[in-house]
Amino acid sequence: MNNFKDTYNTYYKLVYRFAFKFLGDHDNAADITQDVFLHLYNQLKLKREIYNIKAWLYKVTSNLCMTFLNKNKRITKQDYEKLAAYEADNEKNIEVVEALKKMNKRDRILLTLYSEDISYKKMADITGIKFTSIGKTLSRALKKLKHEMERQQQQMHV
Repeated sequence: MNNFKDTYNTYYKLVYRFAFKFLGDHDNAADITQDVFLHLYNQLKLKREIYNIKAWLYKVTSNLCMTFLNKNKRITKQDYEKLAAYEADNEKNIEVVEALKKMNKRDRILLTLYSEDISYKKMADITGIKFTSIGKTLSRALKKLKHEMERQQQQMHV
């Protein structure tokens, strides 16, 4: 299982960061990250071939995050307070995370993948959206995010 250990050491931070951006909560991101690597360990134990480990990790992480969000429809006030305390010195990140929470799941995952500099091809593989549609769908998601952040700022100044 040296392959697992190397993969874990190489990709742990990437998986955790992706889950945190998607969920906006450190504890839940850590739990999801642990589950992702448990899935990987089981796949390797069964001697299943994974051709593109990075894409596989993104796909499993996004699926587990979506399942988590479906089970836990609301982010609690306590989750927000933990995030705010952790990121208090970086207000813009909090605004982005809060705006992302209001996006639909497809847009949220596209924007999170985009923030990780994932190629359009890999985005298509991970999300199941046609490669030819990724650019336009992402563009629309970015516009929605910008609009949501502007709306939040307007509410703060009222």
